[in-house]
Amino acid sequence: MRVDEQLNDPAFFATDAYYGLFDRMRREDPVHWTASPDGRGYWSVFRHADMKRMLNEPELFSSEREGVMPVIDTEMAEIAHEAMGVGEDVLTIDPPRHGEYRKVMSAPFLPKALADGEPRTRELIAEIFDGLPSHGEIDLVGDLAVRIPMAVICDILGLPREDWDTLLTCGKMAIGGTDPEYMQGSAAETVIGGFRKLYGYSSGLAEERRGCPFSDPLSLMANAQINGCPMPHSQVAHNGVQLMLAGFETTRNAFSGGVLALLQNPAQMALLREDPKRLRLAVEEFVRWSDPVISLMRTATADTELGGKRIKAGERLLMWFPSANRDEEVFDQPYTFDVTRHPNLHLGFGAGPHFCLGGPLAKTEIRLAMEQLIERYAGIEITGPVERVQSSFVGGLKHLPVRLIQHA
Repeated sequence: MRVDEQLNDPAFFATDAYYGLFDRMRREDPVHWTASPDGRGYWSVFRHADMKRMLNEPELFSSEREGVMPVIDTEMAEIAHEAMGVGEDVLTIDPPRHGEYRKVMSAPFLPKALADGEPRTRELIAEIFDGLPSHGEIDLVGDLAVRIPMAVICDILGLPREDWDTLLTCGKMAIGGTDPEYMQGSAAETVIGGFRKLYGYSSGLAEERRGCPFSDPLSLMANAQINGCPMPHSQVAHNGVQLMLAGFETTRNAFSGGVLALLQNPAQMALLREDPKRLRLAVEEFVRWSDPVISLMRTATADTELGGKRIKAGERLLMWFPSANRDEEVFDQPYTFDVTRHPNLHLGFGAGPHFCLGGPLAKTEIRLAMEQLIERYAGIEITGPVERVQSSFVGGLKHLPVRLIQHA
């Protein structure tokens, strides 16, 4: 299969084969013109240094011109702008406007708020572990990795518990719509269907919370002023969707991918059992190793040069994060999973002005979940086939059947 066909095929990213391709592209063609089914093509960017430059220069590499979702066919291109709320949610708003919106949303994710909220986060995670079956046979993704971030972000947003499972189903459609397990119609129909349901839900809640003195992010946005004017309703709703999706996906993928890596590298698990304080560093390696985000798109706002290639204004560029996080120019022994790795300059949460707002929360969730796993269980065994999501956008494990072994 040709390189471009592989990069445009979501099923390719349900295998580990893409790491070998990325290694070769970093060496041979680190900024590669990629033909795409929609006929426009895009630049594939593979090196850590080039991606970091793009992330740190949002005025030149825009999130707002065409959004950040990889657009690989005409049908997806037609729905991408509406689905992602391009120009209306914080992920697809460029500086300096980006900073105003981020400021409104950031309060619950700042260090003091996270520290104050840690007992509640620990309580929610413990409750999920308490509900696991005594025989210990579970799908670590569906029964733990999915439910932990869902509970935490829904609790932060003040969403009723009876809605959580429905919202999670919509999230799988919106983010994983290229995977046959989540499809309802075509990939584009699935993605837009999931986003529309989440948007409608977020919109209704935002309307209810106008004028209410609550401190959750939706209420803060619903009552916020941007440059002296009320934050438009559509922007409140789109940002509500963004918080839900980011909350669901990143932690799920990093936690489950990190646990799988520990099971494949038992000496690393032994280090964490020996000293759980190592978990703070280990979480960074979980994120580097598991690559919760596969790719994000940018659009050039002016002619420029990147990696020796001339980029024209209006051309799209796709950043491949698993490639950056295995870049041998940055990481010593990049294919060694090392929970003591320091420094760990991964781009799993991005960089620059768009650095993931919920990154610190995700790291707290993973650390607390791992504390519970180590404390409650003497061991973990894989009991069935491990499956990855078929997606070139947000990647990760779909199923990880395991047996949790009780302490004697």
